[in-house]
Formats: sequence, structure tokens, C-alpha cells
Amino acid sequence: MFNAKEIGQRVRVLRMRRGITLESLAEQLHCSRSHISQAERGVRSYSIDLLIDIAAFFDVSLDYLILGKPAVDGQTRRELLQIVQELLAIANQ
Repeated sequence: MFNAKEIGQRVRVLRMRRGITLESLAEQLHCSRSHISQAERGVRSYSIDLLIDIAAFFDVSLDYLILGKPAVDGQTRRELLQIVQELLAIANQ
């Protein structure tokens, strides 16, 4: 079920994990700091276009942003691929 407050909380967690300020995220997404701040608190909703941009920016799925479905994000995927490559190198020694 769509819950604007939960979506905002997920965006806030993603932003904070990367150490990105509201101002910086707003600039990257071409919207106002106020819009991001209000959406993170659930006072305002993100448009579908902005959700798509946010998902692309943080390399997460729309399923994760909108529904909270856990997914392997891009960073985790890259780390897992690196581990697999290292294991294959060890196995081939």
C-alpha cells in the first residue's frame, strides 16, 4: 500500500547513508530543498517522475522506494560481484 511517510523515510535513510544534504539532493534532482524536506516527513508526496529520478540516483528499485520491498542495491551488488571474482581467483590458483 502507498504510504508517503514511509517513502519519505526510506529516501531520508538513503540520503543520510550517503552523507548527502537536503540541499545537495534537491540540486541533483532539480527541485527545491523544501520539497525534499516535506516529502521526507510525509507532509508532501513525491511525483512518480521524481521517484524515478530518486531511484536512479540512489541505484535502488522503485519497489523498494514505494513498497519497501528489500532489494539488493547497486553498491551491495558490486560488493558481491567483487567477492565472487576474488573467490574465483582463489579457486583458480
